[in-house]
Amino acid sequence: MTRDEIVTVFDSIADIMQIKGEISEKVKTYRNLAITLSYALPDEIRPPFEQNNLPKIHGVGTSTIEKIAELVDTGKCQYYEDLKASIPYGVLDMLSISGVGPSTAAKFYQLGIDSPEALQQAIETEKLRGVKGMGKKTEEKLKHGLEALFRHRQIRLMGYVLPTVESIVDILRTSIPRISIVGDLRRKTDTVRNAEIIVECPDVTKLRELLVNIDLVEELNDDWTDSGGSCKLAGNVEMKIRLVEKEDFGSSLIRFTGSESHIAGLNRRANELGLEQLEPKSYKGKSEQDIYTDLKLPFIVPELREDSGEIESAISGQLPELIELSDIKGDLHIHSTWSDGHQSIEQMAESAKNLGYEYVAFADHSISSKIANGLDIERILNKMIEVREINEKMQEIEILMSAEVDILKDGSLDYPDSILEKLDIVIASVHSGFNMDESAMTKRILCAIENRFVHVIGHPTGRLLGRRDPYAVNMDAIIDASAENGKSLEINAYPDRLDLKDVHVHKARKKGVIITIDTDAHSISDLNFMKYGIYTARRGWLEKKDVLNTLPLDKLMKWLRRYAN
Repeated sequence: MTRDEIVTVFDSIADIMQIKGEISEKVKTYRNLAITLSYALPDEIRPPFEQNNLPKIHGVGTSTIEKIAELVDTGKCQYYEDLKASIPYGVLDMLSISGVGPSTAAKFYQLGIDSPEALQQAIETEKLRGVKGMGKKTEEKLKHGLEALFRHRQIRLMGYVLPTVESIVDILRTSIPRISIVGDLRRKTDTVRNAEIIVECPDVTKLRELLVNIDLVEELNDDWTDSGGSCKLAGNVEMKIRLVEKEDFGSSLIRFTGSESHIAGLNRRANELGLEQLEPKSYKGKSEQDIYTDLKLPFIVPELREDSGEIESAISGQLPELIELSDIKGDLHIHSTWSDGHQSIEQMAESAKNLGYEYVAFADHSISSKIANGLDIERILNKMIEVREINEKMQEIEILMSAEVDILKDGSLDYPDSILEKLDIVIASVHSGFNMDESAMTKRILCAIENRFVHVIGHPTGRLLGRRDPYAVNMDAIIDASAENGKSLEINAYPDRLDLKDVHVHKARKKGVIITIDTDAHSISDLNFMKYGIYTARRGWLEKKDVLNTLPLDKLMKWLRRYAN
């Protein structure tokens, strides 16, 4: 079981207790335990549980250890399950509404409102009118929060669905001649409607038997026919499986990968050349590559198949030579135990070195990020000393001194220039005040872009996929200012962010803005998120030359120090 899963359980216990009106000290105990465990536990604890393998954690007693052991060995904690069963599940679901915390959820529960749907009805029937703190302005905020929640419920994050489906495909591949992921997942869209695969398998009974024996498949649905069916994966993800004949595999691969608009563009091309449309049973025996060749086009990679000019570029021989994961020389946005990371600088740097990186930058949070254990001036100066000492003894990788500095509401930065000028790289990010109007938020970020010590704007729209919409900001103005001031915009590769999104990346490329692809890693395992940033970069048409951290160390430092004097 992962550390994050364990921490979520203890946080949820505190939430339920608060909603039920338990004494505040008891709630505080579990809240503090969640915080402690988020720092102290290893990335993952595998069964069988061995207490001796845990570090000694101050404030964690026998009862907590027993709950952790139960979670690791069984996947459940009975104490938590009993608590959940003591209130309607919908009450917890309300915590996913922006602006609704445990105390507000408790207030709703006391009013008999026990789900987001019940809350929506209460607003529509003006049931909240007259309740202290629930005026029209609050109602409007709740309406927007509910709308976002209902929309986000339909979202599945590519970065979490893809590894599961890839594992299933790898297992099936040992028994099936040909198989491929298709649809949104193959095009690497940031969110997906569902998972889809096509298989060359004439025997549907054999395929069903194979799927039933894969642990990652929770259950088969009742929609199976000779042409395929679907199954349910963890996280309420549906996976469609289509059976195709051997001679139709190539055309099916194109048609089911999509997008619909790309297929429409290929069909227009086929019409121009007097060829068949991409319909079922067309282009029999042709591979995917063969079909593009028949259309007098070079192969167009799935990430570009969005009818955003890729066919015209292919015709004119101007398709980009897209960036690859192997082009990345280092990660410029990593957190350590100095702020809210889970491993030390030395541990993270060693893992980055094992990935073949030349450099890594530790961008721990600045002082205003209290919840993330942000560094005050004394601590960041001490961190500089540690970085220098580790660099002196660590070989084959350079550790860069960085900070993820909060952009405050007035556009100023969280550290004075006297600190910023000491850093190798400054990443400026918004971590608060998300509800500002577009004009104010845009002005806020523009101020940071104009600061000569800032190198990169981190996760520029602040979105959390499936949880929080981007804040209101004029991205065209941000892109233009970044180009004018020679600043980089970040693709944050964390699967929950993928921010910048692909369409903004494409715009930034056209304006000549250099992009940085970072993982925002808080643990060693997070360093592997880089590939998701690469997928977004490819969807945004980026080449190696468009990305800052494809530069070797000497050229990177030259770029960073352009405005040093």
